[in-house]
Amino acid sequence: MKIARGLIFVSAAAITFGSALEAHAMPEIAWAPHAYELNSGVTIEAEIGSMDVPAHRGRGAAETTLGLRFVRIPAAGSNAGPPIIYLAGGPGSSGIEAGRGDRWALMDALRQEGDVILLDQRGAGLSSAPPPCSTPWRFPSNEASTEASFNASLEAAAAVCAAEWRAAGIDLSAFNTAENAADVADLARALGGRVRLIGISYGTFLALAVLRDHHDLIDSVVLAGIEGPDHTLKLPLQADAALEALARRVAADPTAAALTPDLRASVVRVLDRLEQAPAWAEVRGRDGAVTRVLVSKYDVQTVTAFLLATTPNAARLPALYAAMEQGDFSGIGQMVLLLRRFLAPLPPMALAMDAASPVSRDRHRIVMAQTRQSLFENAINFPSADFASALGVRVLPRRWHRRLGTSVPAYLISGDLDSRTPPANAEDVRRGFRSSAHLVLEGAGHDNDLFLSSPQILERIRGFLRGESVHDETIAVDVLRFQ
Repeated sequence: MKIARGLIFVSAAAITFGSALEAHAMPEIAWAPHAYELNSGVTIEAEIGSMDVPAHRGRGAAETTLGLRFVRIPAAGSNAGPPIIYLAGGPGSSGIEAGRGDRWALMDALRQEGDVILLDQRGAGLSSAPPPCSTPWRFPSNEASTEASFNASLEAAAAVCAAEWRAAGIDLSAFNTAENAADVADLARALGGRVRLIGISYGTFLALAVLRDHHDLIDSVVLAGIEGPDHTLKLPLQADAALEALARRVAADPTAAALTPDLRASVVRVLDRLEQAPAWAEVRGRDGAVTRVLVSKYDVQTVTAFLLATTPNAARLPALYAAMEQGDFSGIGQMVLLLRRFLAPLPPMALAMDAASPVSRDRHRIVMAQTRQSLFENAINFPSADFASALGVRVLPRRWHRRLGTSVPAYLISGDLDSRTPPANAEDVRRGFRSSAHLVLEGAGHDNDLFLSSPQILERIRGFLRGESVHDETIAVDVLRFQ
């Protein structure tokens, strides 16, 4: 059985990079005034910065460069500390875009403690992002997908796209976390040499990589929804645990319980039914056109595992499963199509960045064992195609998946309903920190919940950044609203 990770899994026997990135000339930042417009219509007076970094460190004079772009939100507080670099998740999300919406509340709190740097990582947003593949990929809606058939379709499409990118002069091997971390280090040096990091999801994975080789530049880190060095491959039973936690909340909520009093039992019944035969769903688009989708067990496993990660999506599950138990698969069919559209067209940076991340043999073995025990099998690692081989991306050395040890203080934030980066991830990672505190949010999932589900979260982050004493703590939040 082949188990794939996060976005993808690649063989540990793949060719690897050298053990360190060689030194190079210090990049310089070019700054320009910038009107940073929020989705609310408010404009913040800021600066936009650009900086060229080596595409691959260690190639000397022959090295090509990539352009990084970032926005600096100036400090608003009277006692500003070192700059705070925001590391977005994904991989592939834009740090510049992250602050425009609801997450501006986080950025506004952070700028009371120092300049906030919203970074678009290499290959993302405004930072030398390669174009998406022009060759369309679509899994046939009249075929019942399995993990194997879905992966085969993606791998074939990725190979075609890789040829297109190579023909356009795009070297996907430049998009890996080692180079990404070196970019952050170069940015830190160009900003003055000492910075603080705040990351979410993949941004925490990146922050930990920065600490591995460049800890001398980092004053402190805030990590929310932690993906540790060996967490790229998700544990299937994490999804089962999140389902159990959600099911308890469903049972205690009169509205949700009226739909499905035992959510886990409902999931079991639907998956058992689909294992016997897939079900047809009719999905009506905005233009009124109807698409017929053959919904398989694997489809429902992947959609459910995906929705479990965030509370707004998890809140939809009781109604979706109640409908499926009545034979109505239109709602889940719509979600199947939406999830597939995340990969159409194929995103080069996101696929390559994850493909280069190594996974230990121990982690692989645990996932294989859990796949046989989980209701969702390996759906939490959707899509689990071997993108590394298809794209020709090499895997980073094993040292990048090993736990690091550091004296840099860390503040860790987790949600107990988060199926992708649960509190156990933070507890595993913190063993490498001499100084850390862990905030667990009861009732919170991934994404905005980790920053915005309680005003106490921003208070704790600001206190930590000011050097105040913080400690392990659990806060109950009330953000789960069943639909």
